[in-house]
Amino acid sequence: MINKLTLSICAVLIGTSSYAQAKQPEFAAHHCKAAEINAQHYRNFPDALLEAQARQESITAVKQARRDNRHQTGESVTGVDMLAISDSPGYVIPVVFHVYGTVHNGDTVTDAVILDALYKTNEDFQGQTADYADIDPEFTGVKDSLNVEFRLASIDPDGNPTSGIVYHPNSSGAGNYSSSDVKNDHWDNYKYMNVYIQNDLYADGVTNNSGVAWYPDSGMSDDGLARVTYNGAYLGTNTDENFRSVLTHEFGHFLDLIHTFEGGCKRGAAKRCGKTGDKSCDTPQQNSWQMNPGDGGILNCLGETINWQNFMAYSDQYANYTQDQVDRMVNGLASPARQTLWSVSNLVATGTAD
Repeated sequence: MINKLTLSICAVLIGTSSYAQAKQPEFAAHHCKAAEINAQHYRNFPDALLEAQARQESITAVKQARRDNRHQTGESVTGVDMLAISDSPGYVIPVVFHVYGTVHNGDTVTDAVILDALYKTNEDFQGQTADYADIDPEFTGVKDSLNVEFRLASIDPDGNPTSGIVYHPNSSGAGNYSSSDVKNDHWDNYKYMNVYIQNDLYADGVTNNSGVAWYPDSGMSDDGLARVTYNGAYLGTNTDENFRSVLTHEFGHFLDLIHTFEGGCKRGAAKRCGKTGDKSCDTPQQNSWQMNPGDGGILNCLGETINWQNFMAYSDQYANYTQDQVDRMVNGLASPARQTLWSVSNLVATGTAD
């Protein structure tokens, strides 16, 4: 395996006031609350649940279309020719970063940090990192990539030039559903993917949660609430090479991916893999989120090797998505809440067209 400088996701580190600790801040053990906040969202908004169920029903057609296309073109799902961002992405998503305060747990959020983070996230999605070739052999036949590029907008909602990065005074709580910052500062959710960078995501004084995101939902987009919220302490070069991929993890949620450890491991669920857990049959169930080679093991309750390197797990070596997950993201991109983002007319309007 390729060794990365990693923080153990299964440990809650004890922080100190030393400089070294400030540069490598601790993080909460269960640091992404997407499962909880999306479940609460569906309880609060039954129409959102109905939309998610309808979206789930359309995945079968997406799966078949992608497999037919590979059969006709001879495309290899896992083939990667070179380590470089694609010159012809299949999807381009205009992005705006809203940054609240620039010092997060002793690290500074700058344009350069954001640019690095976004570039590397694009590499992750496109399977253009060295780790993509270095996964457990059980998953070499099902690993997959999505030819998407997230690009900073160069035209703002008023038609003015922009860097795609907007700095605001320090604030907190953008991880809460009805955040006033999100309501006041969002750009049109049907034109821009809004990413909110804060240090205290839930306005509770806790600064070691990494990020959170909601699945596609028209009601949220209508209200300007669709988003990824992320901690600047774990953005790009502000953290180690492995943990910076948690941004990729959150972007996956934005495109409708679920944690691979959702629902734990149950013997009867294997036959209903398309409707239980993460609803992706090529990601074996996990006993819990705490599964890596060095802590908790990588065999599930059925004795199967889990895809512990998956971007939607909590991994010590983030490396890949799978075919079923990419099907799910393609389906999510076609949803009413996401499909306008990558339309040709919108890329022109946001200054992200080639």
